[in-house]
Amino acid sequence: MNKSFYTNAIWASVLILAMFSVPMSVDACPACKTLDDPIGKGFNWSILFMIAMPFTVFGIIGGTIFLQWNGYRLSVIGSRLKKRLLRVRNS
Repeated sequence: MNKSFYTNAIWASVLILAMFSVPMSVDACPACKTLDDPIGKGFNWSILFMIAMPFTVFGIIGGTIFLQWNGYRLSVIGSRLKKRLLRVRNS
């Protein structure tokens, strides 16, 4: 086998050793330890909202660009949905 295989194997073993040893020595943040505390719950909800906000903003912008690019209008989409709902209801 060549030299690069052994080098990659050594780096992989060092990485695996670091992945298994670091979490044992690092503690969680203080807010995560007291989940029953109202402040801790508030931090958790704020983190969830901060994570969801970019997806919401880019989803709305991307959806608007997609609909404009394809020439759709909300009235067309609404009328198609209305026809489908009426078709399902009459069936």
